[in-house]
Amino acid sequence: MRFNTMAFVAAISLAAPAFAQTAATDPAAPKPVKEKKVCRRETTTGSIIGARSTCHTRSEWAAIDAANARSTDDMLSHPNNRAASPR
Repeated sequence: MRFNTMAFVAAISLAAPAFAQTAATDPAAPKPVKEKKVCRRETTTGSIIGARSTCHTRSEWAAIDAANARSTDDMLSHPNNRAASPR
């Protein structure tokens, strides 16, 4: 049993460099796409000149926007934050 395991590990260790070299030189292999940065200007509340620019990728902005939407929904749906209904 121990010999079979060692033979398997040896076979994998010999095949791994050949596979890595083939994958690295294969022109048909998809290349990772680098996303462009998108910058947004954010203003600081209570300041006239407190604006700054923040840059993230589109997917990062989508995640930030989704988190902000969830936070807003949670805040608005909390019973203590509801406005008193007129009687």
